[in-house]
Amino acid sequence: MKEDKKHISILLGAGFSANQGYPIGNKLNELLLNCKDADLSFYTDGSLIPAVNGQKPDLGWKNSYDLAFDFCRDMIAYFYQKKGYFDYEELYDYLLDEATRDKNVIIIAKKHKLTKESNINNQLRDIIHVLNQLVSFYLKDKDGNQFYDNIGHYCKPIFPGYTGILNCIEKLGDEYTVHVFTLNHDLFFERLSITDWIRGRLSDGFEELGSPYYGEVKTQDAKYRVRLEHYTGNYDTQFRLYKLHGSLNYAVFHSPVGTSSSYVAAENYLKIKRSVNIHQLYKEIKIGGKLSYHRDNINFNADFLTGTTSKIERYNEPLLYQKLFEHFRSNLQTSEKLIIIGYGGKDTEINKMISEHFDYKNKPSYIIDPKPGDKINELKSKLNSKLITKDLEKIELHDIS
Repeated sequence: MKEDKKHISILLGAGFSANQGYPIGNKLNELLLNCKDADLSFYTDGSLIPAVNGQKPDLGWKNSYDLAFDFCRDMIAYFYQKKGYFDYEELYDYLLDEATRDKNVIIIAKKHKLTKESNINNQLRDIIHVLNQLVSFYLKDKDGNQFYDNIGHYCKPIFPGYTGILNCIEKLGDEYTVHVFTLNHDLFFERLSITDWIRGRLSDGFEELGSPYYGEVKTQDAKYRVRLEHYTGNYDTQFRLYKLHGSLNYAVFHSPVGTSSSYVAAENYLKIKRSVNIHQLYKEIKIGGKLSYHRDNINFNADFLTGTTSKIERYNEPLLYQKLFEHFRSNLQTSEKLIIIGYGGKDTEINKMISEHFDYKNKPSYIIDPKPGDKINELKSKLNSKLITKDLEKIELHDIS
């Protein structure tokens, strides 16, 4: 592919995945608010086990993560009562800060036989892992899919709900290098790569070739390790994907610091695959001329950013997010046009980056939203954008030209 092509940026929000049946906004909050003990359980390593055919997994006793889930459900109910509404991102911020000073939390903690301040704070940290896994658990499409590793190639001429926008993206790729920045944690755009429209011409900075990282897969009658993609920062295709807020399949690999095995530090980001145990990640290393594996068992859940303010604090983390946002800012500056799809306009830091780095006074921008809210109308006015209220299925190239 020629590198002298002009550039275009596309920003995707949760609304982009709505036609595929992903729960967004109030629907996801409703699922979390109404989660029940019968829906799931947890292994002793902290990983979530969903109910099968309506039957809750029975491990014989409640381990510490099951107890953390019980506490989490009570905190969700209390937060809803306290606020009069429920928003899981606001809950996330609350758990990290205000909850440690809320006297009512002490009353809730006593119900769970927690009396010492240190124990309560430890449990609040534990339920962050539970909350992240609950969000991951409910982020499924209309067919119950989260991963698309085994999905077949989708042929033209129709992809229900997305035909129009896919036709546009394909045609834009003939003229531009298309940079797709998504705030979503789901893997739906990756699934669209396995279609006649994109045809695998998608890079996301992760590569499997040469990766020394592995994950453990356990089936009913076998256990084995598979090579995992690691972040290299290479983007060399016609379509390029940057997941600014992380992903359901991102995990951090930690390695020992120096010669000590007592201290570890984050080393690189990996992409896990379907059925890979995120608690069983390995790196191939050489010790004394012999190959060996170092195991990282620190991870409990996928690494994605949440919280209305907490996620912003992680934008400058150098291992991955700082790099992704550098791409975001630099590509906004060089892009000939900006297309915003399914974004509610509520992320103040994202809005600030757009207004500071995209030349909206001299370059066109387009916002695709069938039912724009107040925040997106404010952003439209700020950027002098063309607002398109058509569904993604019916979008045509002239709408964004």
